[in-house]
Amino acid sequence: MKNTLYISLVLLVFASCKVLTPTTMFETEKDFEYMPFEHSITSTILQPYDQISVLMYTNNGSALIEGGGIPGVGAGAESPITYMIRQDSTVKLPIIGDIRLGGMEKDSAEYFLEQKLGQFYQNPYIKITITNRTIILFFEKGTQGQSIAIPEDGITLLDAIAGAGGLTENSKAYKIKLIRGDNKNPRVYNFNISNIEEFRKANFVLEANDIIYVDSRPRYMTRILSEVQPYLMLVTTISSTILAFTLLNK
Repeated sequence: MKNTLYISLVLLVFASCKVLTPTTMFETEKDFEYMPFEHSITSTILQPYDQISVLMYTNNGSALIEGGGIPGVGAGAESPITYMIRQDSTVKLPIIGDIRLGGMEKDSAEYFLEQKLGQFYQNPYIKITITNRTIILFFEKGTQGQSIAIPEDGITLLDAIAGAGGLTENSKAYKIKLIRGDNKNPRVYNFNISNIEEFRKANFVLEANDIIYVDSRPRYMTRILSEVQPYLMLVTTISSTILAFTLLNK
């Protein structure tokens, strides 16, 4: 009787993989065709809701060496002031006021501001930094995740994985998904860094809002034991109670 109950419980758990791996994310069908990945050199375009710091120095940036920025535009490298680009692509800056920067390349926006501020300062030097762009990594069937800020010089897939602590012992190095673009119709790529030949393909710079999902081994036996153990303990307790009650009544 007891053995039959044990087997039934195990079969119940096996009946649904969702019970064993309820946190699994971004599943694809077995015959899913990943998009071919092509390396592309993209410029940094300022977009609505970008948070930017704007530092200005006179005399073509000599203050970068001497120290100190122009108060109100940027308070120096130690405490930069940040501004949010609005939904309509405009941003309000000191001295200049409302100005449209969204849609411009970062280098072009810096030159544009230098021309504007040149009316008020001698040979201004502008440095724009986007401070709120990130990529997201998920590990261990979605139970571990981390948001990583994109540095000024960019971040590669391998940099991001290393920055998150590296692969875990359960990670599948040959099944790393990159999800990019519109959430309604995302582009999904798969990367394999388990060997040198495939590793070369993963040496590229990530884009803002990229999602990296590192697939993991399911570890079914561990999950089965975890799910079944409470029931086994309950059955054992009931069986022990019945046995004790039977012995007392003999």
